[in-house]
Amino acid sequence: MLNSRDIGLLRSDVAANCRAMTALAKQAGYDVLVTGTVRDDEYQLDCYNKGYSNAKTPSFHSVKAGLAFDICKNVKGHEYDDNAFWKAVSAIGKGLGFTWGGDWTSITDKPHFQWDAHGKYTSTMIRAGQYPAEMPIYEEDDDMSKLTDEEFAEYMKRYLSVTGTGDVPSDWAKDATAAMKSAGAFHGDGNGNYGWQKPITREAVAVALHNGVLTGGANADG
Repeated sequence: MLNSRDIGLLRSDVAANCRAMTALAKQAGYDVLVTGTVRDDEYQLDCYNKGYSNAKTPSFHSVKAGLAFDICKNVKGHEYDDNAFWKAVSAIGKGLGFTWGGDWTSITDKPHFQWDAHGKYTSTMIRAGQYPAEMPIYEEDDDMSKLTDEEFAEYMKRYLSVTGTGDVPSDWAKDATAAMKSAGAFHGDGNGNYGWQKPITREAVAVALHNGVLTGGANADG
């Protein structure tokens, strides 16, 4: 029975983006553990018999395909119970192009991510040996001056899809954000979302300084 955790057994493009996803999640304060990559027929049948899957044979997880992986939060005792973790990490994964099993309605599978070319390839197609083309590999470009306007717009779109996860502050900012919420300095969007990790403009900082929410130093230059 095979249920590997080896990212290297995934198709090369999927493996590269799987590693990028775990790295981006770590930067956002979430430690991801990959719990499964490829599996054989025997393991898939065992999952089916236990009610973990509605399929008796593997498709995206199959050894031949290597198009899917499963994860959990790398914190013992809280591997699957942190909703903030799933919200943040799923946003990162979907921003890279993966389909997230947590969006499914038949059997919700939060740990599962797969490359199906944005829903164009089904399990039946994968079992028949019909595989999607390579997915775009995430690459962080530090030299913004080389980007065209269109490339910069696309970069920002991707950046916001990865980092703009809404209401989850980083560990280093939790005390400060909690204090500001308690003081009534931040009110969110009315739906409980504060957008702590989203970009802030200088005009927003100016308003905050003017209203006494922030205190700027004599040499503050933004």
